[in-house]
Amino acid sequence: MTFRSLIDRVATGWLLLWLSFFAVYIHMGGLAFAGLVILLGAVGWVVWLTQRQEYPALTRPGLVCLSAFLIFFLWLGVSGLWSGAGPETAIRLAGQMALFASIPILLRTRTEQTRDTLSHILMAMSLGGVAVLALDVASGYGINTLLDPIGPGESLNKRQGEAEMNIGRGHVVYALLTPLLIALFATRLSRGWAIAASLGFVAVLLTGTLLNRLAVAPVLLIGAAPLFWMGFRSPRWGLRLSLGAACASILLAPLVGVISRLMGEGVMASLPMSWDHRLRMWDYSLARISEAPLLGKGLDSSRNMQDAFTTRIGVDVPFVSLHPHNFGLQTWMEAGALGAVLLTIALLTLYRPLRRLVGVDPWRSAAVSGTLMSATIASAVTVGAWQYWWWGLVGLGLTLAALIPSQHRLNTNRLTD
Repeated sequence: MTFRSLIDRVATGWLLLWLSFFAVYIHMGGLAFAGLVILLGAVGWVVWLTQRQEYPALTRPGLVCLSAFLIFFLWLGVSGLWSGAGPETAIRLAGQMALFASIPILLRTRTEQTRDTLSHILMAMSLGGVAVLALDVASGYGINTLLDPIGPGESLNKRQGEAEMNIGRGHVVYALLTPLLIALFATRLSRGWAIAASLGFVAVLLTGTLLNRLAVAPVLLIGAAPLFWMGFRSPRWGLRLSLGAACASILLAPLVGVISRLMGEGVMASLPMSWDHRLRMWDYSLARISEAPLLGKGLDSSRNMQDAFTTRIGVDVPFVSLHPHNFGLQTWMEAGALGAVLLTIALLTLYRPLRRLVGVDPWRSAAVSGTLMSATIASAVTVGAWQYWWWGLVGLGLTLAALIPSQHRLNTNRLTD
């Protein structure tokens, strides 16, 4: 056995091992996706070292894209100098991005049989995992308590609150990955099983979110559906529209604060408390952006904002709860207009690498376009801009589209069946 074949086998085993825990990561709230990128990315670069003659490290569009993101992270790190947070978060994100760049190589160098096995692992883990999430909510988070019993003196309410938050994130993760999973069902299963798996997955996901009183996941599914369809019909326009939406959500984010301010006290008070808080948070964020519109207030500065308001039930809560719950507003607030422009440029450079990934394959294009739209919506209403797990999840959600069989292979299989 040659050194190259040994590395290749180890890499395949590594992929199979870590992706087999897919549902576990999600049940934990998705936080392990940052670590997964590190584990897979490191092995991906080792694989590239043994196969660098056949597979260049990065194509020119890929190098331009990586450079654009690294420039943005450099500016983000510089902004940490005047917020007092330092550049650590930006450095870690840049390192994660550099590691992630090898994962497409890792997937592309696997055999079709390996990609088929990985696809079935992801499909099985997702179908089982989304059902376990729903059962956990229905049992009052009994599965969480069973796996991690409550210790002496530990608060039951606190543990249930943490479980509710983790499962809520898990539902958001599954909603984000729904376009990818439906494309895998459609291309890896027979027509009847694909329809049953797709309908069953979505039904169980919606049931779980209903039991968990989470409105975000259904919004992601609804928002991604038109782009999924557009990507299937036209790979070029699916990518253009979904990336365009992502860029607009960053560049035009201050308009969210303007709209929130125009809502007024009466409208805010009539909404559910979570949305009341968000609107006030976005209004407050707009005010902070106006204080340093060009350079921003610095990386992670939103974590230290303690100004509070009194809720309708008489409790004082901070306007900003760790972060503004809007990717674009957080970018503007912490990195300024310069940071928003640099991030928008970086997002635009994704077009050519993603276009190369999807080619003319409708299912790949549908998966990538739908995933991009889901990520854009979630980033606009719920996640923090610099959360490592979120960057890892979105990156993997896009890259795993490489597991979807090409249209040429699907046509070949149908001719030989």
